[in-house]
Amino acid sequence: MLPDEVIITLGEVPGLGSRRVRAILNTFSDVINWNDLLSRDLVSVERVSDTLIERLRAADPDTGQRILEQLPRLSTRYVHYWHEDYPVQLKALYDAPTGLYVRGAGSLEGDFLAVVGTRQPTSYGRDQTRRLCQELVAAGLGIVSGFARGIDTAAHKATLDTGGNTVAVLGCGVDVIYPMENRKIYQELLGKGLTVSEYPPGTSPDAHHFPQRNRIISGLSLGTLVVEAGKGSGALITAYHALDQDREVFALPGRVDSAKSDGCHEIIQRGAKLVTRVEDVLSELTPPYSVRPGQQMEILREVDLTDTEREIMEYLTGEPVLVDRIAEDLKRDVSELLGVLLHLEMKGLVIQSAGKQFARA
Repeated sequence: MLPDEVIITLGEVPGLGSRRVRAILNTFSDVINWNDLLSRDLVSVERVSDTLIERLRAADPDTGQRILEQLPRLSTRYVHYWHEDYPVQLKALYDAPTGLYVRGAGSLEGDFLAVVGTRQPTSYGRDQTRRLCQELVAAGLGIVSGFARGIDTAAHKATLDTGGNTVAVLGCGVDVIYPMENRKIYQELLGKGLTVSEYPPGTSPDAHHFPQRNRIISGLSLGTLVVEAGKGSGALITAYHALDQDREVFALPGRVDSAKSDGCHEIIQRGAKLVTRVEDVLSELTPPYSVRPGQQMEILREVDLTDTEREIMEYLTGEPVLVDRIAEDLKRDVSELLGVLLHLEMKGLVIQSAGKQFARA
């Protein structure tokens, strides 16, 4: 087994990159320590130049050990490329990260879908993110996103609220909360999900880290769903990574005059699958997925509902129904029913549309 401290130290050498690190350690898989590695004929490894060898020799050999010593205090583990717990989906990438720092109570096992989008979503974008994530979880999928403001945060929150498995891929260390307004959801992630980063603890959220981490978001996933993204959005970088990785790409359409959906419309025109319901995603994934009968209501039973609220939720479907029809079928007073429906809407369980029509969110 390759020493963790050697792998980490190599990963911290400027300009080396994950592909060269893997090439070096695959060539010299029997290394014992840093000095042993430096004694090898490193120039024989493809794309390792004299300049990089000088940087290797100038590197602090204790870097990896110092980082490893921090991890127990942070309840964080390091999973490198050759470790049995390294995600299989991610290992297929030509530029797979050399290692991941993992913090939280969730799991990297199972199948995931990436859900990404704009940092400034409309109410439509937030509502659709919540609806689709809840239904994807009901189908057995975990949700991966980037912990950014907006759609990313909505995807993590919807998954946590539904009791699903969610992974936040960070552009900083796993002990750094960014953005700061996500403090509460960060704590929830530690208790129910995972934070993951290729950067050591304490790494600040530098701008160039975020495009780099996007390949991990798509790489952990069977596909990527883009919900509201303008032209030039970072979410599109994740979608193009998914295409490059031969993964599925999905996009939610928006209003034709909404700049926040221009990016979605662009990738739909380029071949991304248009999504209006969860089955549009599930039908494209291998192995095939479907929402199992009764599973959505099992999730709802975990939510604190009154008997009346539960009766209404069991009645409603994804299709809007007039409040008068609901009152007639459930034999309830319309005014009383409206109060309960509005309360359910505030909980994010019901969506109201024009003409006092209601549907399950």
